[in-house]
Amino acid sequence: MKLYRMRYLILLLLAALLMQLLSACEQVIEVNLNDASPRYVIEGSITDEAGPYQIRITRTKNFDEDNTFEGVTGAVVLVSDNAGNMETLQEHSPGIYTGSIVPGVPGRSYFLNVLIGEERFTATSTMPALVPFEDLYIEEQSTFGEARKVPYAVFTDPAGEPNYYRFLLTVSGRRVNVIYAYTDQYTDGRQVKRSLRYFTENEDDDIKTGDQIEVEMQSIDSPVYTYFYSLSQTIGQNAAAPGNPVSNITGGALGYFSAHTVQRKSIAVE
Repeated sequence: MKLYRMRYLILLLLAALLMQLLSACEQVIEVNLNDASPRYVIEGSITDEAGPYQIRITRTKNFDEDNTFEGVTGAVVLVSDNAGNMETLQEHSPGIYTGSIVPGVPGRSYFLNVLIGEERFTATSTMPALVPFEDLYIEEQSTFGEARKVPYAVFTDPAGEPNYYRFLLTVSGRRVNVIYAYTDQYTDGRQVKRSLRYFTENEDDDIKTGDQIEVEMQSIDSPVYTYFYSLSQTIGQNAAAPGNPVSNITGGALGYFSAHTVQRKSIAVE
């Protein structure tokens, strides 16, 4: 067994022992998890790439039900921009609504309107200017005495203005389930070499020679950054009932609506 995995298991055992020692003095708190009413989840984006773009609408379930969210059918979904373009999206499959008439242009603001029965949900997102994705490379680093291959995305942040970024990492066709959302708070106007490191329990999922790495770089606006940052914080919480991420959708729905630019680079791992 590799050294860092042994240390990980040791930490788990110590944590379990500590929980047993503390259990005698714990106060019992009863929480009615079924009190949370099901809510709509709206997720979608429009980009500077050619369409179609997609809005996905699902509905959460009670705590004691399975975690498979069914698509919401029969919604009216409208996307428009501040240049006068407007489109009613078509339901492609249950819960999936697509369109391609409204063009994605940096600098424009986009408006999402969703009507489900008598409930209305709205969102606004402004597409930032494209920040060039300059380079993608792999660097070998030591973690707990073990060599690991780490991807780095390189770009130069525009000076004098707030900028926000999101990255998607795919390793040999498998999307890495990590949220990479960043702000230029400490890197304004500088060249940035952003590490896309991740950890996995399955060593077969580590990056290795022969893998094909693809990275998608998105320039996002502040509300979308807030959503993904708060989502990453929620996922990282150890609380029994962590809070919901901060959505930019009004009306009580969960999720996000993003207007962003897209660039991709690929590299073969040697």
